[in-house]
Amino acid sequence: MACKKYITETKIVTQNGQVDSNCNTLTFLNTGTNNVLVDGIRITPGTSFTILGQYDEMNIKTYSITFSAPGSGNLTIIYKRYVR
Repeated sequence: MACKKYITETKIVTQNGQVDSNCNTLTFLNTGTNNVLVDGIRITPGTSFTILGQYDEMNIKTYSITFSAPGSGNLTIIYKRYVR
């Protein structure tokens, strides 16, 4: 099986909204001081939630981001994207 090339990208979200995935694996890391909900899954400060894809899979979901206190959220998202 040949190796697949990939890159990682980092995005910081500070407001409620939606983010597209379009990647193999993504990690939501709460780097703020308040809870954040990602599609209803609570991520407390200093913790993370990772969605792992299998080899050659692509996650195409749009995720909803909701901070528990507006203006004080900080969510770092790390994407693993294949290079084709």
